[in-house]
Amino acid sequence: MKRFTLENCVAHSGGDAVEFVKEHIFNARKTLFIGTVGVDANSLYYSSMLASSPSIEYKFLIEKRPTLSPLLDALGAAHKDFLSQKLAEHSVEFVEVKIVADDGATVAGRNAVRTADQWLQQPGYSDIVIDTTGMSRGTCFPIVQQAVAVGLSKGVDVHLLIASGNEPAFSIISESNDRAEWMHGFQEKMDSDKMDGALKLWVPQLSEGKVQATAAMYSKLDQVAEVCPIIPFPSHNPRRGDNILFEYKDAISEQWDSGLLNIIYAHESNPLDVYRSVSALHKIREEVFSGTGETPITILSPAGWRIGSLGMLLASINLKLPVLYVETIGYTVHGILPSKVTSPNPDHAWHVWLTGSVYETSRS
Repeated sequence: MKRFTLENCVAHSGGDAVEFVKEHIFNARKTLFIGTVGVDANSLYYSSMLASSPSIEYKFLIEKRPTLSPLLDALGAAHKDFLSQKLAEHSVEFVEVKIVADDGATVAGRNAVRTADQWLQQPGYSDIVIDTTGMSRGTCFPIVQQAVAVGLSKGVDVHLLIASGNEPAFSIISESNDRAEWMHGFQEKMDSDKMDGALKLWVPQLSEGKVQATAAMYSKLDQVAEVCPIIPFPSHNPRRGDNILFEYKDAISEQWDSGLLNIIYAHESNPLDVYRSVSALHKIREEVFSGTGETPITILSPAGWRIGSLGMLLASINLKLPVLYVETIGYTVHGILPSKVTSPNPDHAWHVWLTGSVYETSRS
C-alpha cells in the first residue's frame, strides 16, 4: 500500500472533486468520516452531500477555545443541531476538544489525535475521510498525519476534503496566542543539539492581520539563514498579494533581510501549487548543501489561507519537515450572522487521495 508523493499525488478539484465524492465515497463499502463542527457553513457541505449514503459513520470534533464570541458559540451550536437532524439515520458522534490549556500551552494536536485514535483504530473501514473544511491547523495537521499512518498500516483508502468560498459570509477577527510552538507530531529534530548551526530556511504563509503572530514565530526560531514567505497569487482579489506585501514590508526588508526575489507566489485556491513550490525549494537547498557538510532545514509556518495550508501539510508529511505555528485562542465577530443555517455551494472544492489502492502500482 502506497501513499501520495510529489511525483504522484492524485487530486481532484471543482466539479471533479464533487463527482468523486458522490461516486466513490458515497458508494464505498464502509467509511469513517471525521470532520469539525465550526462556524463556517462550508463545513456542512460534504457531510450534507453524503447524508443519504448508507455506509458512513460520522465523527465530529468541536474545538473549544478560551475566548469565543457568544454569537459564534450559538452559531456553532446551530450547526451541530443541523448535522444531528441531517444525519439522524447515521451513527454520529460529537466530541469537544480543548485547544489551549489553562496555562496557555497549545494542546490542540495532542487532544485531537487522542480522540481520533479511538475512531481510526476501529476495524472494518474501507475508506477514511478527513474533512478539513472547518478544522484549525492545530487539529488538521496531526489528524491527517495520523490517518495517513493508519491507512498505510491497515491498507485503507484515506481521503482529504476541503470546501471554501472566495469571501467569508461574515467578518471574524481572530486572537492569537502570544507564543509560537511546534505543531504536534511535526517537530522533527528541532530544539535538539543536532540542529545547532543548521541553516534554517523559514517558509511562512502570510495573510492579513497576522504580523504579530509571524513575529512570534520568527523570534522562536532564532538565527534564521533565509526567509521565503508565501503570498497568495493568483487570488480572487487580484490586489490581495500586494496588500499583504505592504502590510509586511518592514518585516520582509528590515527584520528578515529578504527581498522580492525571496517571495514565493502560490495559487490561492490550489494546494498542489504550494506543495510543489515548497518541495522544489527544499530539494534545491539539499542539493546545494549536499557536499558542504552543512545541515539545511526547511521550516514551514501555515498562517494564511486555508487551502494553501493544505499544500504545506502535504509537503511536511512527504518531506518530513518541521512545522511552527501560533494557535488561535479566540474569535470575535463583526457584522450580522446568518439567521438560518444552510449548507452553501462553495466556490472551491478539493479532494486529495492520501493513501490507498490508487497508489499500489507506484514505485515511489
